Amino acid sequence: MSFERLQRDLHEAIEGVNRYNPENVAELAACVQAMVAENKYDKDIVLTILKLYQLNPERYDENVVRQVLLKTLMVLPSSDFALAKCLIDTNRIGSQELRRIFDLGAVLESCNFAVFWKLMKGTYKPTTNPNEPFKVPAEISKMIKPMVGFEDAIKHYACRVISVTFQNIEKKLLSSLLGGASDKEVTALAKKFGWEAKENGEVFFVANHEGTIKTRNIDEKIQFSHVADLLTSNVPPLAF
Repeated sequence: MSFERLQRDLHEAIEGVNRYNPENVAELAACVQAMVAENKYDKDIVLTILKLYQLNPERYDENVVRQVLLKTLMVLPSSDFALAKCLIDTNRIGSQELRRIFDLGAVLESCNFAVFWKLMKGTYKPTTNPNEPFKVPAEISKMIKPMVGFEDAIKHYACRVISVTFQNIEKKLLSSLLGGASDKEVTALAKKFGWEAKENGEVFFVANHEGTIKTRNIDEKIQFSHVADLLTSNVPPLAF
């Protein structure tokens, strides 16, 4: 069954008091699977199934939870990933598979795109630090491979970050932040986000952020009557 059909039926099923009916778990899980296969997303559905797993621990399915977490990473910079983490019980988050996703989420939330693309391309070199999060980096790309559209989603996320942080960006750096994107893809994304090519296409003008910053002066007027009681309360009594 297609995602749209499952989505429509589920929204009818989880209305009102029936929202957290445990009988909905199987249909919700099927809808998550359809999201993965068809590159779709529905915040209400993914958060509902996580809550149902909390309320019905015997129905918990870590495979579905992993897919939900990865789908929420695909809609960064929204807060869905943070919300999803809050809906996973503390006795579950120690799972090795979930830890990998949390560590990947930390990389993306900190906009460390260089590390992300190294993980995707198999060029990441783990450190000898005992706290190294990616001791087996190949597991990350293996985990993401079934998620249709994941890398494209991260490219769009990177573009959103660039839109609010850069005024001008060199094409070479832009390509690097987009995982080594080709000139054609860089040009297409730049056009989509409204960036202007300069210097024969070697630099893109992103935005004049200084023009969007507005200063505001706040004047606060305080009348003596407003502080009279406070002043008199601090006056020490007269000594005789």
